[in-house]
Amino acid sequence: MRDRAFTLVELLVVIAIISILSVITYGQFSTAKMKARDVQRKADLHSLSKALSMYFADYGYFPLADEINDIWGGEFVDSTGYVYMKVMPTESKLSTAYCYVVSADRKSFGIFFNLENTQDSDIATDRERGIEGPYSQCGSQIYNYGIASPNITIEDL
Repeated sequence: MRDRAFTLVELLVVIAIISILSVITYGQFSTAKMKARDVQRKADLHSLSKALSMYFADYGYFPLADEINDIWGGEFVDSTGYVYMKVMPTESKLSTAYCYVVSADRKSFGIFFNLENTQDSDIATDRERGIEGPYSQCGSQIYNYGIASPNITIEDL
C-alpha cells in the first residue's frame, strides 16, 4: 500500500510559487508606501504654503529664508507668539531636506523638495541635462518638485 504524501518535487514547486507571489506583493507594497510618503510631502508643503500666506496677510512680506530653514520640525511662530504652524514638516526618508527661498523684495517664495517616485506626474525633469529636477535654488542641491507663492510661477524664482 502506498503512502499518500507530497513528493519533494511537488513541495519545491509550491515553495517556488509562494516565493514568486511574495516578491511581487512586496514590490507593489513598497511602491504604494513610496507614493504615500510623496502624497504626505505634498500635503505638508501645501499646508506650509497656506501658513506662509497667512503670515504675508499679517505683515505684508514673507519671512526670511533663514527664519524658515532653521525651524524645520519646529514651530512656525511670529515675534508676538502667534502660531502659524504648530509642527513644521521634516524629511526623514530622503537625504535632501526641504528648502525655502524668498525673493529679494520678500513678496514671493518657493518651497523645494524631492519626491521619491520618479514616475510622479507632478515631478519636474530636465532629461537633456540628465538630472531629475531643474530646481537648484538652494546651493548645489537639485530638487525635482517645487511650490511657489500664488503671485509667481516656480520658474520665476
